[in-house]
Amino acid sequence: MRRRTFLAGSAGLGIGLSLPRLAYADPQSIPNGPWLNPGQTVQKAALTENVDLGPKLEQITARSKGRMELEVAGHSAGGWPIHLARFGAPGGGKLPILIQTQIHGGEPLGTEVVLHLMQMLATSGSPTVREVLDRLAIWFIPRLNMDGGDFRNEDGFLVQRRQNTQPWTPGEWGLDAATPAPWYLPRNLLQPGRTPGYDVNRDFSPDLDFRLQPGDEALLPSESELPGFYVTPEARTSAAIFKRMRPKFFIDHHHRGSNTQTETDNNLTTLQVVGIVTEGLPEFPLDPAARDLGFQANVLVWDTLRSMGNSPFGGITRYPDVELPGTALGSYALNGAGIMLYEVRSVAQKSMGMLVRQSLIGMGATLEAFAFNTIDSVDPTRYYDIPPAGPSIGNPRFDDDL
Repeated sequence: MRRRTFLAGSAGLGIGLSLPRLAYADPQSIPNGPWLNPGQTVQKAALTENVDLGPKLEQITARSKGRMELEVAGHSAGGWPIHLARFGAPGGGKLPILIQTQIHGGEPLGTEVVLHLMQMLATSGSPTVREVLDRLAIWFIPRLNMDGGDFRNEDGFLVQRRQNTQPWTPGEWGLDAATPAPWYLPRNLLQPGRTPGYDVNRDFSPDLDFRLQPGDEALLPSESELPGFYVTPEARTSAAIFKRMRPKFFIDHHHRGSNTQTETDNNLTTLQVVGIVTEGLPEFPLDPAARDLGFQANVLVWDTLRSMGNSPFGGITRYPDVELPGTALGSYALNGAGIMLYEVRSVAQKSMGMLVRQSLIGMGATLEAFAFNTIDSVDPTRYYDIPPAGPSIGNPRFDDDL
């Protein structure tokens, strides 16, 4: 009998997601939509705010009948709880997988993706889901950057931003008061009237226990190609979870601006993926087996989404080559985890449902492949067959001079 898959089950989640189609027939002189009109803003009423995240997670936990366990693993710089949802424990033959979302506060759809995925894992009666839970330990950090996810302007309107909310406090680390802040605390946020904060996804180090200490003044402000310093409680919480779980595979969900497929094809990229973000450091070499596992998972998702025929999921490209050991992906790869980055295109209300379902299908296929060992049959050398992304583009409905 053919096994029922996550892909088949995703239609029954009660997600209410429509699948608007992008026009792929003929290249256009202006890129395909959906684009916001001038004066139009993204309606975020359908997105989960911080005050609602905990209650939603508690509701899923209550309905799971013991499948899902929920805890507060830490707190943000601004005092918000950082949740950890656990399906099973590593060991006993269970392969551990860690999924993290919204490390950048202004990139919210990953949280919606994993809420749907957790709901499925917690309540589905599907034999496939039960087998996946028997074979995998799956942990979720459903919103790491709670500060950025809840950032509001002076009028109280939600204007989620990339950074957390945290000043530079060199004395906390025993450093000289004149020590410059890490480079990933934007200098414009240090101006009067601004709220300072760090790009949490540059605050990681493959040395998971690293902390600044007196005498480290010369390390700062550092640069993007080097590890970060774990000055944010968000990065320290994520690293503590990683150390506790030691996942075999790690997924991080992000957003990116819009790109065309190629220089000559104006069809939009809906998703960029990546399986390598650092070649390694002398003291932290990249394990080829972990690298290849990341390559296999990226190819698997590329194949899965493209196999769905004439759908918006065909616009998948490879993220640009980078050297970023100070990211969660980079640091965790240098600690032996295979990695996958989801970079979905920027949010517009006309495409949110499609983008959520795209990631949901990809993650579901990945969990199945690990649970049933079909990941081993994916050729990692095909990773570079995934086409690189084309040029970045802006909204053609806005004047570039504005």
